[in-house]
Amino acid sequence: MPLLAAGVLGVAAAAGLWWLYFDVVSLLVEHRLAETRGRSRLSLAVHAFGYGHFPIVAGIVLTALGVEGVVAHADSGEGLGGFYAGALCGGAATYLAGLLLFGRISAGVWGPFRLAAVCLLLAWLPAAVVLPPLVGLSGVVVLLAAVAAAETWWYAELRRSVREEPDDVVK
Repeated sequence: MPLLAAGVLGVAAAAGLWWLYFDVVSLLVEHRLAETRGRSRLSLAVHAFGYGHFPIVAGIVLTALGVEGVVAHADSGEGLGGFYAGALCGGAATYLAGLLLFGRISAGVWGPFRLAAVCLLLAWLPAAVVLPPLVGLSGVVVLLAAVAAAETWWYAELRRSVREEPDDVVK
């Protein structure tokens, strides 16, 4: 049963990371790239999808390593330990920091909920070290879900506007 719970929580963490990338920011950047021309477009693409994505990808890899540690130790009664807790919490924090950088470079926006989540994930790290692995991962999933829910509610109008099809697009 602990292994199944670890698997479900791992998928939930991946879904949270996916949602936070693809919900609004990627669409804003898509619109910005469509509006930009010439060297400015090239610069935007290089900075946003090059430099801006490095911490995003690093965060995904580190979070996956942390989830792997949770799966490997799901049924142990011991704490997750510094290595896997650091990868799990630090990876999710790195991912969110990368999203902040990506949003700033590409759309000129900061995500206050994401910034708060980075701080909370780093604050959760010492607890995740000593708590059982499933509890540590649960904390990360709750934080990711809270950020996704807060942004979905707070940016509801923006979400609708970036999803609207332009009138001149013919299907």
